[in-house]
Order: sequence, then C-alpha cells, then structure tokens
Amino acid sequence: MKAAVFYGPRDLRVEEVPVPQIGENEILLKVAYCAICGTDVRIFNHGHRGITKPQIIGHEISGVVAEKGKNVEGFVVGDRVMVDPIVSCGHCYYCQRGMTNLCLEFKKTTEAFGYYYPGGFAEYMVIPEKALRRGNLVKVPDGVSLEEAAIAEPFACALNGQVLSQVGLGDTVLIVGAGPVGCMHVGLARSLGATKIILSEVKETRLEMARKFFADVYVNPAQEDLSQVVMRETGGIGATVIIVAVSSRALQEQALNLAACHARINFFGGLPKEDNFVSLDSNLIHYKELYIHGTSGTTTNHIRMCLELMNSRRVNGKDYISTVIDLQELPRFLAEEVQEGKYLKVLVQPS
Repeated sequence: MKAAVFYGPRDLRVEEVPVPQIGENEILLKVAYCAICGTDVRIFNHGHRGITKPQIIGHEISGVVAEKGKNVEGFVVGDRVMVDPIVSCGHCYYCQRGMTNLCLEFKKTTEAFGYYYPGGFAEYMVIPEKALRRGNLVKVPDGVSLEEAAIAEPFACALNGQVLSQVGLGDTVLIVGAGPVGCMHVGLARSLGATKIILSEVKETRLEMARKFFADVYVNPAQEDLSQVVMRETGGIGATVIIVAVSSRALQEQALNLAACHARINFFGGLPKEDNFVSLDSNLIHYKELYIHGTSGTTTNHIRMCLELMNSRRVNGKDYISTVIDLQELPRFLAEEVQEGKYLKVLVQPS
C-alpha cells in the first residue's frame, strides 16, 4: 500500500509499505480521507517529540472498516467511521472526569494516531484493541459524507472551545483569525445562538474565503482599527466572548482591551515555546471581572456532537473543505502550497 512516511524535518516520503496485519481484537481501516492539520505542517517542518521516526503521520481520519478481528464487537465490515486521534488511558484523574483530551498519560507518551500509532496518510491503518476499547472509532451518521467526517475532529476542537467559553444566546463573539478553525468558530457560534459575530483577519485572501460563513462583521485590522470596529459594533461595551484563534502574543494581550465586563477570553491558538509569555493588564482582569482560559484538543463526546450538527445540517462540513489532493502530492503540498494560506481544509485521498 502507499503511505506518507515521516523520516525527519522536511523529509516526508510516499512509499510502498506492507498492508498491516491485524490481531483478533483489532480493526483494519481503509482510509477514505485524512485532512491536513496545522500540526502536520509543524511536524513536516520541525518534527515532534512524540514521534519515533520513521512514522506514518496524519490524524484527521475517516474511512471504512475493511477487516475486523474475530473478537471485535460493535462493528461490521463496511461501517463508515472516523477516528478520534487521542488514545487516552481511561483511569487518570482527568480521564475519570471526562476530560480525556487532558489525559496525564497522553501528556507523557503522545499516544495518538499519527504520532505513537501509524496515522491516516496511508491506504490502510490499524485500530488497536486499546483504541477500540476507549471508543476512538466513531460511526459516521448516514447524512454525513466521509469528506465531512474527516474534519469532525478539528470541528470538535472548536466546539470544545465554544463550550468552555460558554457561547450562547445574546453573545457578541469576536473571533480573531479566519483560518479553518476560525471559520469553524463562526459556524458554531451561530449555531449556539450568538447575536453578533465579528471576524478579524489580516490576510485579505483568508478574509474573502471566510465571507461565505456569514459573520456579521468582517474586519482587516491592517486596514481598520480593530478596537474602533468592536466598540462601534457593541455600543462601546466590547465583545462578551473573544476567541483568539491564531498564534499571536500581541493579539492575546489586546483581547483584554476589546472585552466587555464579565467577558470570556479564549486563548485558542497556542504560542511557540520560544515566545510563549504574554503581559496582561491585571487591572483590566480585576476591574472587568474577566475570565481567561485556553482550549487544548477535544473529546470523543465533542466529536459525536459535531457529527450530529453536520447530520442535521446545523453546520455544513463541505463548506470548509477547499480541495482534495492525492497522497502522492502531499510532500510537495506541505513544502510549498500550504504556506500560501489560500486554503481552508485540505483532504488527502490515499487511493
């Protein structure tokens, strides 16, 4: 079978490798699509501490059950499924409280598909017994295409952030960054009842792509003063929810000035390790009674909710997919085209 094997930074090779064999408690998945994540781009360029090379990468996966071990229950050959990439331990403090994305064992081992286990940039992959037991293989509803199912995991990361930020009826939501996840935040905020959605993005091409998601206000802070726009649109009050969906220290700091009293500010985009400290005005936090928090990954429960949102057409997953490429194109795409920022989600079709 064909697979994209990571050997080191900027060394990703599409090779012929053996089709993996499964045990009696495992499933062989025929990969339909694997979406490119920003993390895949970082792995391609810089590597990752949790990857033992060589490794097949890719973790936003949908497919069809091709073969199952004799002891596997709950699935049949032909089932349409997607993969929750994080294989949590199930017994640590956080897993026992349903926060499987914060699993303490995962933090140590990076036990996930595309890292610890071979991932989805391949024609076939194995779903091991532990992942089946933990519920990592999720059936796809009939009304959801396998293309859409491949982006259910990043959608669920956005949903986790929306839930943590308590987005709801009457909120004015400022989303900073119109990349794929920023656009997902627009659709989810609308579904959850936000009254006004303001989307900010400095790249005009991304801002234009995002217009089909019908935010109420689009602003390019390189051309307009973001603070003036937010205050004008909120009658001088500020946004009640701010989601910083880009990796920017300056924008995280600015968020406090754009916030209404009692606002929830979500640092959704992580910062580079060499530039990960921010200076926050403590008095703004104190006198505005602000809530500042982050979002890291997602849970299987969030993924199931996103699949149901797609199934009911509360959000249209296909709107977020810019193009589909062949596996053979992946190394060149990661090295060249992905840097241009002219796509939302890109799907890789292994065969």
